[in-house]
Amino acid sequence: MQLSTEQAAKELGVTARQVRRAASTGAVKATRFGSSHSVSARQVQVLARTRHRGRNWSDTTRNSALDLLVSGTTNALRGSELSRMKHRIRTANVGALAGQILRDRVSLRRASGVTRGRSFMPKLLAELGLSSGGGLGILVTNDAHRVAKQNRLALDDSGDIVIVEGNDKHASALEVFALYAFGDTRESSAAEQWVKRAQGRV
Repeated sequence: MQLSTEQAAKELGVTARQVRRAASTGAVKATRFGSSHSVSARQVQVLARTRHRGRNWSDTTRNSALDLLVSGTTNALRGSELSRMKHRIRTANVGALAGQILRDRVSLRRASGVTRGRSFMPKLLAELGLSSGGGLGILVTNDAHRVAKQNRLALDDSGDIVIVEGNDKHASALEVFALYAFGDTRESSAAEQWVKRAQGRV
């Protein structure tokens, strides 16, 4: 479903100008028709769920945060930097974490068929208490372009498969953040609970 910039702005509680600016900077994917934009409802949902303030994280900060959420430790930071990072993770809201972790590292795709789409079901569904029928497909990979081409996954800003660039050791957290940002209400809620438990262990 496509929304006008005015409809998207109303959903997000911002002005239409801010939505157009987000579209022009690539913060939200939009289709342009003359002087107006059309934004997918899923893009609006993701933007609403992952808004954050402040400076964007560096790759080191992002990877340290993922290390801490997955295993509780990281070798990338030491001393007071590590203490500050742990505090930041424990006190951040899930949406802000998702925004920092997923920023510039996700693309929405569409599978060529239902059967192929099912092969990308998240591995953590059972742990999250979710069923495996339907829902969002997620693929974590170091080379999104190659894997998308290999699996014939077309770019689609309202697609049903999320490709997240990242490595295997962070796959569980990346899957959860993708479910939080792109999933339906049930998937997002289950993912949020997983992240809160992980924050409590940091």
